Amino acid sequence: MSGFWDSVRYFFETKALNPHGICLLWRPELIWTHAISDLLIGLAYFSIPLVLAAFLYHRRDVRFSWAVWMFVAFILLCGVTHFMMIATLWTPIYGIEALIKALTAVVSVVTAIALWPLLPKAIALPSTARLEASLAERDAALIELRRVMATMVEMREHEARQKLLLDELNHRVKNTLASVQSVASQTLRDSKGMDEARHLFLDRLMALSETHNLLVKREWESASLHELIDAALTPYGRAYAYAGPDVQLDANLAVSLGMALHELATNALKHGAWSGEGRVDIALSTADSRLDIVWHESEGPAVKAPGQRGFGSRLLERGVAAEMGGDVTLDFAPGGLICMISAPLSSRLRVEAA
Repeated sequence: MSGFWDSVRYFFETKALNPHGICLLWRPELIWTHAISDLLIGLAYFSIPLVLAAFLYHRRDVRFSWAVWMFVAFILLCGVTHFMMIATLWTPIYGIEALIKALTAVVSVVTAIALWPLLPKAIALPSTARLEASLAERDAALIELRRVMATMVEMREHEARQKLLLDELNHRVKNTLASVQSVASQTLRDSKGMDEARHLFLDRLMALSETHNLLVKREWESASLHELIDAALTPYGRAYAYAGPDVQLDANLAVSLGMALHELATNALKHGAWSGEGRVDIALSTADSRLDIVWHESEGPAVKAPGQRGFGSRLLERGVAAEMGGDVTLDFAPGGLICMISAPLSSRLRVEAA
């Protein structure tokens, strides 16, 4: 065992050795050129691995990082060998320098051996251009996916709107059929014969159709009372006038008032002012959040109250009054029929903004 330690001491023995500067004949320009050059090289060798180590610390996702760490160790040891070359210019510590060089040689060989099998894998890594192309393809796919998703959302919204429209259409068709059924039943009950019933029924269906045409123009949202009056009375070609603010009616109110106007006009043509040279005036007024509609016939033959209430009277006094939540009165004055409709203003019955 003592022989081993003797060999170690002999390996690091410096008394019989001369520093490397003696080989340069202690010429200052040569010594300092070597020393400064090795110092700068050593510092560079230390700077490079520090940069690599900082990069690996912050980018732990880098593949084959272990190979980079081996390269870091190799460069650090190369830097140490240059510092040792500076030291041996003045101190013959060649044993320590030899050990550091041996360690550097081992790390160098191991790194070189490890890098060769790694080369095919490194070459197989996608290039920057390929990565950029892949990213561009991904971005294009994401844009297309967003477009498809937006289209699907639009389709679902469209389907929802279609369902809503179909439900609304179904509701309106049922209401219309109920109105037609009621008109048919009342017409047949009040008529004296089938010919009269057929004539009255067709007239009432046409009046209902005119109101529906107005509602279709407004997409069944509302109807203007002024337009409703014109649509109901203009076909008769008789004198009439109306005054007052316009009023917007919801669909159900428009249907009820359209039928009521038709019945009033038909009655005026058969028994009232229009059976002669008379006229009809309609006054619209609003007060205390209520709407008053006054139908006034004048300048026609004398009027007398009917012996029994017909379809028109029942429609006005019951149907229209109930639909509007108001009151309807019929005054068969000798000078002409006066019909007053009074109802509260609401979201279904609102004054048109000026």
